[in-house]
Amino acid sequence: MSVFTSREANKLFGGNEGDQLLSYVMRQGFGNKEYFVEGNWISRPEGKIRGSRYIFPSDFSKIQNIANIWNWIKEKSIQTPTYTDKVLQQLSDSLLMSQRLCFFSPWGPRYNNNSPIIKEYDSEIMTLRELKTILQTFREKGYTPDLLLMPADAYGTEINGLSETFVDDYFKSLEEWTHKELGETKVRVVRWSHVRDEQRELYDTLCQRVDQAFDEYINGRIYRNSIEVAKVFNPNQAKESARKYCIERIVEGEIISRVYNPIKLSLVRKEKDVLDGLLKRIYIIKNRAPWLRGK
Repeated sequence: MSVFTSREANKLFGGNEGDQLLSYVMRQGFGNKEYFVEGNWISRPEGKIRGSRYIFPSDFSKIQNIANIWNWIKEKSIQTPTYTDKVLQQLSDSLLMSQRLCFFSPWGPRYNNNSPIIKEYDSEIMTLRELKTILQTFREKGYTPDLLLMPADAYGTEINGLSETFVDDYFKSLEEWTHKELGETKVRVVRWSHVRDEQRELYDTLCQRVDQAFDEYINGRIYRNSIEVAKVFNPNQAKESARKYCIERIVEGEIISRVYNPIKLSLVRKEKDVLDGLLKRIYIIKNRAPWLRGK
């Protein structure tokens, strides 16, 4: 049996997340919480509570591993995670219930490189190897991670006007290198256009909903910023392109959350993810957005 006070739990997690997580773990049925009232420990919060503690009837090593991986994430984070409580809960559920831990990383097409073929010295390889190291760390802590790597093909061709052949060749090259570099990891390379087709009914419903209530989903500042970006790729139809991009991103986040329920292992700055909705996100990748690097 392992016993932890709230103070000890928070010390274990390096912050007040410990108390929050262990309370969640208790509600999932993996232990009990007791309260110190009038000199006795009781199971219900009655009377004047002078302390509390968590009791685990079995080995505490999995909780220790959750704490270790969370402290590692915080140490590695370039920017703070989004939906911290939900990230911690998923880390807990995955380890305690022996579930696979799904990560999600969307990947854009090349914009500043004339060649669609990835070479071993390119930035893409550095990012793939960084992903491999991160997933290996999770395995060492007892997790069974898998990665959904999603080429954002439709954004390049439909919104930013890139050649379909160029985008297709680039993502074929990316898929080859992904399986070569992350061979022992369970990784799925699924293009956004394919996810969209598989979820066509849901996609159409969500697109219509967001389009009809555009101002409720996307604030004016985000839309104006999207227009400025669209002017670079599609200057003659910047407003239309920006609107389509915003809708697509909102819908993508909703579909990915519902269908895969992943933790997004983001490859871009946090500010670029403002349209991700309820997607849980962590920011520990250093070699960000390799598709934007020039030749």
